[in-house]
Amino acid sequence: MKNKNLMRDAALIGISILVITMLHYFTISSKWDIHDFYRRLYYIPIIISAFKFRLKGGVMTSLVISALYAPHLVLYFGKIDIAILNQFFEIIMFFVVGTITGFLVESDFRKKMMLEFQIRKLTDLENYTQNILDSITNVLLAVDKDLKIRSINKEGRRLFNLDDRCIGSGMEELFIQYDQIEKILKEVITYNKKVVNIETKCNSSDGKTIFVKLLAYPLRNIVNKVEGIVIVLEDISEIRKLESQIRRAEKLSAVGQLASGVAHEIRNPMGIIKTISQTICQETQDEDIKEGLDIIIHEINRANSVVKALLDFAKPEVHQVKLQSIDKLIRDIVRITKKYAQQHNVRIKYHSEEDTNILLDSEKIKQAFINIIFNSVQAMPQGGTLNINLEFKEGWVHISFIDTGKGISKDKLDKIFDPFYTTKDTGTGLGLAITHRIIEEHKGHIEVQSEIEKGTTIGIYLPVIQEKGDSND
Repeated sequence: MKNKNLMRDAALIGISILVITMLHYFTISSKWDIHDFYRRLYYIPIIISAFKFRLKGGVMTSLVISALYAPHLVLYFGKIDIAILNQFFEIIMFFVVGTITGFLVESDFRKKMMLEFQIRKLTDLENYTQNILDSITNVLLAVDKDLKIRSINKEGRRLFNLDDRCIGSGMEELFIQYDQIEKILKEVITYNKKVVNIETKCNSSDGKTIFVKLLAYPLRNIVNKVEGIVIVLEDISEIRKLESQIRRAEKLSAVGQLASGVAHEIRNPMGIIKTISQTICQETQDEDIKEGLDIIIHEINRANSVVKALLDFAKPEVHQVKLQSIDKLIRDIVRITKKYAQQHNVRIKYHSEEDTNILLDSEKIKQAFINIIFNSVQAMPQGGTLNINLEFKEGWVHISFIDTGKGISKDKLDKIFDPFYTTKDTGTGLGLAITHRIIEEHKGHIEVQSEIEKGTTIGIYLPVIQEKGDSND
């Protein structure tokens, strides 16, 4: 497009020069005044050419006009005198005007090109800097002395759901404990010092609370004067979650070892007591003694069920591991538990996107999933729906159990996998603890989300690719 415009301009200049020249050669007049007027018309294409093609255009056009105009002078005057010399000096003026105009335009063009180069360089630098900031997975904020946002990177906009309207606003909506953070940030400005590894909580765009590690550095200008703060926020929610899982695993492991030892110590004397009670019950004819012995035997059986649960919790014994269909296993579990759910007016819906074979102990996984289903059903005393979904997420099988029950409060949510913790009137509080151990033995993990009166979602993650040797540990 640019080349076409230049060619068009060159053609127009050439045509104008040709027309003016033809006026000179084909106008028959004894008066020089008319040719004097035509001669001045030559300055128009010279100046236009200088503006369009700069110094090169001004000089070349002056040269072409001089070559075309000079023969006309010789033809018109017929002899060399002061009049023709004046006209030849006019030709020199063509060169002077073309050269000066072209030089000025050339100079202006070079300055403009230099300015465009600098602007492009600054734009590229700004884009490059912004790309670097947007590539950082941490939140990066720049604020002024009044703690108003001046810049935020892509991760910050995504995490807090912010747009350009946030520029110039405060950070009150970002931090849950803003008063404490404000005090810390003002100290950064006042004392010109940095702060690192301050752990606090923020509000994310989806309404969840996220844990972050805050780092703040004084923002200095070119004269080393503090004019704001650079704030870096590192999302440590996943780290907190992993730490919580590790602490729970360590606690469960310690309780499991204790439970195993206690269970073994209790089981032997209870077995002896039961045997003696049964023997006496068979030999005695006293009905009152028999009734008392029956009560003892019944209570020993109940205690044995608790001891068995303790042993199951202490050592889930995941050893019958083999490759098998996870979809088929869940369908079998749904079939087994459907009647129990129907008795409690609960409908179980199962949805599967696809199927795969994974390494697992089917009996233990059944025990774990049945524990979850029974707890979900019991959480819906008025009936409801339990949705079970099977999907695959980046190397993990994800099984979610979503009920419409009464939900679990936040203060109790972290305790549901603790042994002996239960909100029910009956039960040992070991069902979900055993489930947690079984999933842990399969190298998986559990996530729980719940809202009061809205229901609970329990997500089970099992690895798709798993070494068989690892599962036998």
